[in-house]
Amino acid sequence: MGELKRAARQLDVTSSVLRQQGWKTASDARIRAVRADPPEWLIRAQETRRKKRSRQKRLRDRRNIATRLGIQARAAAEHDIEPGDVEALLAEPPEWLVAEQQRRQAQIEREVKERLRADLSEALADSVRDVWFQELKYVTTDEEADAIDARWAPEIAKAKNEARRLAGELTPEQVRARIERERESARAAGVYRAAQLVRRALGGDSG
Repeated sequence: MGELKRAARQLDVTSSVLRQQGWKTASDARIRAVRADPPEWLIRAQETRRKKRSRQKRLRDRRNIATRLGIQARAAAEHDIEPGDVEALLAEPPEWLVAEQQRRQAQIEREVKERLRADLSEALADSVRDVWFQELKYVTTDEEADAIDARWAPEIAKAKNEARRLAGELTPEQVRARIERERESARAAGVYRAAQLVRRALGGDSG
């Protein structure tokens, strides 16, 4: 395997290409012979690899350009922007660039808001699930469990609806603070329950 990797690097192909051609070993003499008189399969594989690298470089350049300009990669491609164009565009932004920057900023804000909404939804739902689980721990029959499930299952939907409402009304900072309060409350409840279990294990709730 080490020989094939070394040979692949020297021939500018992948080791899988060599294995497909039946290579199991790759002596220096064999590598020199193939480089001196490249077979058709090697020429094709090298060209495919060069094209792939070229595509990857274009994509990297496009992403870098988009990041520097504060726009989407799609817009950088549509306007055929090259790396050397960036400084001039930033110095005197044309109307299309300003519009794309505003569009990108709006997209970022939407994505941030959606992530916060999802995090808040999960935090509120976790609080419901925690109480739900605490009740289920003490049931003795399937009927009791079914009754508890029927009562608490709708509360998950209510919690998610509440998260959507709050995410629409509160600022991102307020949403983050609410998420942290919910998580802190869940941590405190977990510590309390763990302490109860320890007291019971040591002989009762009296301390």
